Amino acid sequence: MGTPSAPVRPASDRPVTDPLPPETRAFHRDCLVLDLHIDTLLWMRLLRYDIGTRHRNRIPGAPFCWHLDLPRAADGGLDASVFGLVINPTVPRRELMLPLRLLARAERGSGFAQTLDALELLRQAEQSYPDRLAFARSGSEIRRAVADGRFAALPCLEGSHGIGGEIDNARKAHARGLRMLGLVHFQATEVGYPMTVDAFEGRGLTPFGFELLAELERLGIVVDLAHLNARGVDDALSVLKRPFVVSHTACRALHDRTRNLTDDQIRRVADRGGVVGIAVGRDFLGRRGVDGYLDHVEHAMRVGGEDAVAIGSDYDGAIVPAVGMGDVRSYPLVTHGLLARGHAHDAVRKLLGENALRVITDVCG
Repeated sequence: MGTPSAPVRPASDRPVTDPLPPETRAFHRDCLVLDLHIDTLLWMRLLRYDIGTRHRNRIPGAPFCWHLDLPRAADGGLDASVFGLVINPTVPRRELMLPLRLLARAERGSGFAQTLDALELLRQAEQSYPDRLAFARSGSEIRRAVADGRFAALPCLEGSHGIGGEIDNARKAHARGLRMLGLVHFQATEVGYPMTVDAFEGRGLTPFGFELLAELERLGIVVDLAHLNARGVDDALSVLKRPFVVSHTACRALHDRTRNLTDDQIRRVADRGGVVGIAVGRDFLGRRGVDGYLDHVEHAMRVGGEDAVAIGSDYDGAIVPAVGMGDVRSYPLVTHGLLARGHAHDAVRKLLGENALRVITDVCG
């Protein structure tokens, strides 16, 4: 880890949502709302961002970060999230995007040591706010924390470079509480290749990648296929035996971006019991705001079924959120929009959290 900068100063803020019908808010509060991917830990590491204090993003459009803190999570009825661990590769490769290459050079920590540091950072946050935040290691722990009125955070390693090509490091990280692992981020690893580099098209999982998948399933770590290229997804689907996720993506049929899934991929994820998390960033959705987000959710539900779709916002992940979805207070708009479009309460409840929690519970307990 690099030398921390001065703490980010909190500021008051006004709600981002217009008044919604009382019955909609009551239903939303009754649902367990779980986001499959938020990257707040990155800013806690880099900027000493205080997750327990209300903040305001002073930049129009709320780009990049400042999207979550515990007070605003409560405002939006967000009960739990998978927190991404954004780790510097020990050796940054040429395909890694420039901001991440610069970050890797600026920070001293990298690889597996930084993975353990990030897990410790989440543990320290739980110690700082024991009545408000829980470091969750299973679906049952998430439900218990929410029942106790605490926000539940379950950690996900974003990219297998964070275990440094060592199966034993996955075991050590599991012992420290890691419960989800994305196979790649923005550069190739010992496991496979990212979807964002054309030169990697047609290259699938490595022998080590297949070995790691088997060990993750044995350990009870959820596999996350976000960022993985198409051939790697095919390879993973050929061997996975337990449910899995694609934590933050959207529908390529509606917005043609390499980060988004094709209809065929969505169907195959659904057929294997997996769950697709729909992200809120404009690069995923286009520029249509909340309605655009709802369109992607509905399309994924039509293609994969109502059991296969979840929220995977990618808040705090250096994204520019869709208009009207500037931070974690926007979840009630999703509930309101889907109900207004005629979706049944049970389907909305699944989308908001139950689908994601099913996968976590099936794999982690």
